[in-house]
Amino acid sequence: MHVSWTPDPIRAGQRAVLQILLEDTDDPGDYTFRLTVAADDVNPFGTGETHRMRRGLDFEPEVLFAVEGNKTLTITRGKEGPFEGDPEVVLPVLAALTPQVPTQTVALVAGDPPQSADEVLWSFIRELTGQLRFEEFHEFVEPKLTGLSGPEWFGTDAYRRLFRAAETFVEAAADPLRAIEKRRLLKDEISLGTVTGGLERSYVSSERDDLAQPFLRFAPDVQFRNDQGVAARGGGGGPAAQFPLPNVPFVELIWNYWHEEGGLVQTMNHILARFQNRRIGPQYDALARFDLNPLLPLRNLLWGFTEDEQSRLTVRRRAAEYMVQYGLPLVGRAVPPPYTMVDRRTQFLEGFHALLHAAHEFYKERDDKTVDADAFPLLSSLREVHLVLAHGAHNQFADLPLVARAEMLTMQWILAQPEMREFLGGPTMVPYEEDWMDRVDTMKSIQGWPEASITHFFELAVHGEQILLSIRHGRWNESSRTREDAANWALTWRNEIQRYIHAYRTVTGVDLQTSVDATMPSVLLARRGARQIRRA
Repeated sequence: MHVSWTPDPIRAGQRAVLQILLEDTDDPGDYTFRLTVAADDVNPFGTGETHRMRRGLDFEPEVLFAVEGNKTLTITRGKEGPFEGDPEVVLPVLAALTPQVPTQTVALVAGDPPQSADEVLWSFIRELTGQLRFEEFHEFVEPKLTGLSGPEWFGTDAYRRLFRAAETFVEAAADPLRAIEKRRLLKDEISLGTVTGGLERSYVSSERDDLAQPFLRFAPDVQFRNDQGVAARGGGGGPAAQFPLPNVPFVELIWNYWHEEGGLVQTMNHILARFQNRRIGPQYDALARFDLNPLLPLRNLLWGFTEDEQSRLTVRRRAAEYMVQYGLPLVGRAVPPPYTMVDRRTQFLEGFHALLHAAHEFYKERDDKTVDADAFPLLSSLREVHLVLAHGAHNQFADLPLVARAEMLTMQWILAQPEMREFLGGPTMVPYEEDWMDRVDTMKSIQGWPEASITHFFELAVHGEQILLSIRHGRWNESSRTREDAANWALTWRNEIQRYIHAYRTVTGVDLQTSVDATMPSVLLARRGARQIRRA
């Protein structure tokens, strides 16, 4: 009788297969198999198993031994009978192998970002600016104009409806509590808790009581809480409101600045000039074939827009306020020279670019897991830019940005009309984020303006506004601020900061990742435009 096993050797706790085969000298017939095992072993034969053996056919029982040691397999011919002298086979069972220790992965990872109480303010800024985008404005305005009857499309009534809707839409940035209460300007995605929490974290909410008194006397409907926390109404002078200046807007004029540099206003000016049959410049007018169908609504909107020209902000007023807020000049014949301005924020651009450069250095250090990134330079730059912005928050600060936003949203809505694309044409396969943008790029191509796409100016406007709002309304001048607060700010706004840096390099050619360049963007754009003309 030949007996073998697989695997060989057998180890404790390991299942094995015995292979039992008759040899040439063995007679076929019934054979009984008995196995001597320990108490914990699994005996497949019990007290004895009889199996009919034939030549050429093997018997393959499975065994499992829990305890190491020699096991004896006794084989007897027949079902019964004495076992003396019967063949015995010793099965050696070795000790179980030592289990392998799992592979340990060792890696350098960045620590969890620090926490900051300003996160509710940043969340509010991100959600509010997202709901003031053109897509939301289009959705807000469309029902107010699509139901107009024929006579209402004559005169200036349609345009006035459009602009009033734009003013109402922008009110959410100046008075978000009232907007969310009316449930018509802000969508349900932004909760009342986010709004109130964001307003309370703004540094404006901690102004002195005497600053709130003039506002409360003339605003009897404004609700505040007195020293005992009891809700009361303004009027007659009383304790300061929780948010004493609710008309401080959560919009930044830099949004308008970058759209103006991108050609939005100039595009509308050229269209209006051709609409009135006026030529800009001595050369041939590229818009000579601009013939609007008098039966379509765009003609009436442009008529109302033209008639309202005397009521709109002029480029001189916007340019003067750009200088007050950010020290950023516009370049053009209609813009007065900078030396005629009384107040200028000459430190803003260098401080802001130093902050963006410091943020980039912080990201590099944090991504290098062998370095403990230091955010203190960020904290110093945030404090500097915050103070510069606060110095410019006077006079027209609370009004002009809102009016300018409403006017430019109106321009975007008019440009986004299908009739405008039908005339101007444009690249059909370029993935623009908003419907009006291809019209501006088409006008750039027609007029030979700088080639940088409006998409990059749009990135600068949207992300620049979010970054500056988080700096302006943050409490960065408080002595309790630490580098952890600055680090959390940089990590929260990382996407916006990096996209702003990339768009700025694309538009001006200046890479803020490598150095701090305080050259005015208008100067850089003029240089690139001149080089483009020379190449042409």
